Amino acid sequence: MNWTLALANETVVFPRSCSLIVVGETKEGSPFCYEDNFTLLKASVEELTVTLDAASIHPLEKLHHVCFIEFSFREQGILYYALVDLLHLETKRNVCTLTLTAPLELKQSQKRRYPRIALPTRTPVTSRIVGVREQISHQNVAFTGQILDLSSGGMAFMTSTRVFCPLELELSFVLPGIAQKITVYGEIVRVAHFSSDAYRVAVRFHRVPDSTAALMEEYCSASGADS
Repeated sequence: MNWTLALANETVVFPRSCSLIVVGETKEGSPFCYEDNFTLLKASVEELTVTLDAASIHPLEKLHHVCFIEFSFREQGILYYALVDLLHLETKRNVCTLTLTAPLELKQSQKRRYPRIALPTRTPVTSRIVGVREQISHQNVAFTGQILDLSSGGMAFMTSTRVFCPLELELSFVLPGIAQKITVYGEIVRVAHFSSDAYRVAVRFHRVPDSTAALMEEYCSASGADS
């Protein structure tokens, strides 16, 4: 949906609840991932103003560099979302105010299901946070993990980095016994605690080349994995 049209037909009203996903890096170069509900105070064809009543600790205090921000809201059960840029950040007392660029278009979510097949051997995977809900940013931040299960439609892996739905990942890995490096893109669909200091992350792939999907299917079949 065109943003100007959304304002004109009052799909976007304010004040209203909205959500922000902020992905960036800390001063130490570690991934910074933050998600919370904000209040949309005002909006125009050029920019948005959102606020958050923060606790004693500023939630974005450790954010040093912004890779991307997603703005989203629900209207009559439909989730609308878009990538935006940060124009200004201000904190007064316990109120955090962000000024963001207005999106050109609002996208709507679509859900698909894929079968998942267990992978018998854990395999290292390098992940890059490249966007959110199939929206790709020109900046990214990397972290590592261990694959737990795999199929042509998705995977689950273990990591000590805290991430959440619906971040978009670029995943690179080499399967045991296969020299070819595989790189795929996918959306995080579920995150659960794996242990006290690790998370189990489930990812749904999309736009996988036919040759790559066939390679993963053949590997899982040859490994004797169960669905």
